[in-house]
Amino acid sequence: MRDFMNKNSVFYLQREVWDDIKEYKENFKEVIKQRERNRIPFFHQSPQYPYRQHLVEYIKRVCMEKKLSYCCLHLCVYLLDIFMDNHSIIPERVLIIANVCLLIAAKFEESNMTIPKIADLNAAINNRYTLKEYQDLELIVLKFFHWYIMFPTAAHYTHYYMQAIITNEEVKDREGGVRALVYNLHEAVTEYLDQIINNIHYMQCYPPSKLAAAILAASRLEVGLSSWNEQLENLTDYKKEDIHEVLFILMVK
Repeated sequence: MRDFMNKNSVFYLQREVWDDIKEYKENFKEVIKQRERNRIPFFHQSPQYPYRQHLVEYIKRVCMEKKLSYCCLHLCVYLLDIFMDNHSIIPERVLIIANVCLLIAAKFEESNMTIPKIADLNAAINNRYTLKEYQDLELIVLKFFHWYIMFPTAAHYTHYYMQAIITNEEVKDREGGVRALVYNLHEAVTEYLDQIINNIHYMQCYPPSKLAAAILAASRLEVGLSSWNEQLENLTDYKKEDIHEVLFILMVK
């Protein structure tokens, strides 16, 4: 699970394509901001909350084994959190809920070749359920979300913001060159993405765009850069002071 996003994701824009449609940048930013505003309110009322850490670790393990993207992982956990927040689920059913949310997220984020099969997901939990149970539950989850799961997560925004994470001036005379700098930034970003997915308050209490901006700022500090630059401010529409609170919380954990 080394990549933030699979190239088949609807949130993915190849660099060469992006360069050809610069005039549409503002429209694209507004589209994903609108999707962010469409996120379902979270009330911290899930009776299944004690199981969340186990479920997230399970989902992370499956994503790693199946080589699914961070965006798939984060979308799955978001769907799971919201669904559990609005339903009372018996403990024996929480694993199939997690599998169904992962299946839905993978269908949305991954290519047909990498979407896990129901049989494989079921085998991971000792073949507890039937194919019909998966199909019925998938329909229930999709109906709950009104067939709309185009929710950007911090992982989506992080991938989008990475294009502005460093400037040409910042890499001049940099010891080790730009390749080492980009590698270290990528490693720091992935560590923060792992950190936030374990904490439901990060996932649900902060706008994912602001959370992603704070992740990039924290990562920049870790590699010896200043936390913010004008390039990031222009792309994210966040000023340095806008992300200060989230940045502080990320770095003291």
